[in-house]
Amino acid sequence: MNADNAYGKGGDFALLLSAVIKKESSFGAGLPGSPSAGDGLMQVEPNTRNAYLSQFSAKFGHAYNHSSEQDQVYMGALILNEKMNRFGNIYNGLLHYNGGDYWYPGATDSYGRPILADQYANQVYAQYKSYGGRS
Repeated sequence: MNADNAYGKGGDFALLLSAVIKKESSFGAGLPGSPSAGDGLMQVEPNTRNAYLSQFSAKFGHAYNHSSEQDQVYMGALILNEKMNRFGNIYNGLLHYNGGDYWYPGATDSYGRPILADQYANQVYAQYKSYGGRS
């Protein structure tokens, strides 16, 4: 099973996942020395990952393996798909994949730094479209 087939997106979801992976980890090249607490190719934060562990096991039939690049992509795909369904479309899904469920323009993190989810979503969406994304 691949992540695209798991969600019945007909190839388009794979393009979106590729755009997210490029932004988050440069296809893995950006992982060594990264200061982020994010996990792997999709840079899922530990608290977010932990919140989705039971859904991951139910969807993919096994426990999440932190060392598996396939599981890293599957976890990110699970979360992104949920955000897209919850917030209505790809762009809004990207906003909340990056900024969290309660993101809004002008939101800040716990250190008072702006959460630039809109810039993130614009960059990832443009990359997705450059790959031939349809939506």
